[in-house]
Amino acid sequence: MRQTVNKNELMVLLPLSLNYSRIEIEGNEKIKNFDMNCIKFIIGRIIYSSVVFVKTTETEKYNHHSVINSDTWIKHIGKNYLEYVQLLIDLKYINRKPYVVGEESFGYGFLKPLRFSRVFAEVIQIKSADDLKSTTTKTSYVKKYEKPLIDFFDYTKFSIDTELAENDVFEAYFMEGKYPIKISHGEPDKEGLATYSYYLMAMKNMVKFMNGIYSFSRGSDKVGKGYKTVGRFYNPFARLNKEIRKLMFYDNRKIHEIDLKNSIPYFLSNYLSSVRYRVSKKRLDRINSSFHIYMNSESLKTCMDTEVNDFKNLCVSGGVYDVFIDRLMEIYGEEWGKEYKRLFLVNYTNCYEKNRELTKKLLLAMFFAKNSQYEKVQQVFAERYPVIYDFLKTKKKQGYKKISKQLFEMEGFMIVDVLAKELTKEYRREMPVFTIHDSIATTSEHVETVKSYFNNVFHQRYGNAPTLSIS
Repeated sequence: MRQTVNKNELMVLLPLSLNYSRIEIEGNEKIKNFDMNCIKFIIGRIIYSSVVFVKTTETEKYNHHSVINSDTWIKHIGKNYLEYVQLLIDLKYINRKPYVVGEESFGYGFLKPLRFSRVFAEVIQIKSADDLKSTTTKTSYVKKYEKPLIDFFDYTKFSIDTELAENDVFEAYFMEGKYPIKISHGEPDKEGLATYSYYLMAMKNMVKFMNGIYSFSRGSDKVGKGYKTVGRFYNPFARLNKEIRKLMFYDNRKIHEIDLKNSIPYFLSNYLSSVRYRVSKKRLDRINSSFHIYMNSESLKTCMDTEVNDFKNLCVSGGVYDVFIDRLMEIYGEEWGKEYKRLFLVNYTNCYEKNRELTKKLLLAMFFAKNSQYEKVQQVFAERYPVIYDFLKTKKKQGYKKISKQLFEMEGFMIVDVLAKELTKEYRREMPVFTIHDSIATTSEHVETVKSYFNNVFHQRYGNAPTLSIS
């Protein structure tokens, strides 16, 4: 059943490992005017605060104890919050980490046998629930220029079947008997803890989204005398796991994503078509030496044009990753499956879907990485496109992040500024529009309109249109 969060309500995550009937019986006996919502709020905050994103390592970190200020308990439960906390302690469900001088407050966590449980989402009523909801923008430019898209984020309009969402997220992370996670001397193994942290963060992001805790960011650059937003638009819908997004409804209408296939290679192919390719003796000598071929200045220019056209045709048709799969598997050998497990945290099975998924991951990483990284992937790409490879390698020497910045700006301009904003303008907010980097999401009845817009604007800009997929 789909759930929606309304005013004065809050969605919380609760572990399946607790006996809630027992808590309610004991609570009614021991606490005057007992409110089960207060118990669920306490448990939900412990889970919510137990997993955090570490920006420096771009990983999720699980904390056994959540540091929660007493002001939070008082504001949303009341001055008798300790009675509720003590009830959970007495039932041997949670413990309280002793206060340490210099730290903000006590830490609360589940006892070891109850940790690392699957969770479920429930909507509760709690005092001052709306004070936990917020909308923030990284800069004033984001607030100004992205307002047409930000205005669609009204949490009361979204709904989702949270049971289905949790099941799909769980299956995405815990495949092939990986759950329960292995415990040794009371502690989880490293891989199991990492997987559980990703699972819990996915569910936390869903709860944040449904509760209307929104943050928006986008880069900015100088345009004329002022500044304007550029690049990718980072928004709460884009941060949701795909397993969650596919189950989302807006105004009781199913949301679908219209996805530009091979987005980064596609924009790269159009970028290569627009740049002035400099043919120098130094470049000629380097290519002839590196690839054991002979070219003069005229044949080098012809070769570049031929490679770019071939690359572009593969990108437009949606098959650019497929042509690299077999050779990458050959180069990596036995390491191929290990690389998949390292990057996706699930065991590898030899099938087209997983091979394409890893090929895509490696190629995109190579495009954006330093020249000293992903050398096997560089080798495979250079075998098919030696001139394009030399151009990219030379470009990276001027600053390896320049290419990714250029491609993200091209993508952001087309998806956010040309497509999304023009759709909101023309349809005067009758069509909900959400962006997910290289995709536009909207409700069922508007999918064909968005597809038509995709084809028209890309033909006008680049003279070609990418392959689209609908999910």
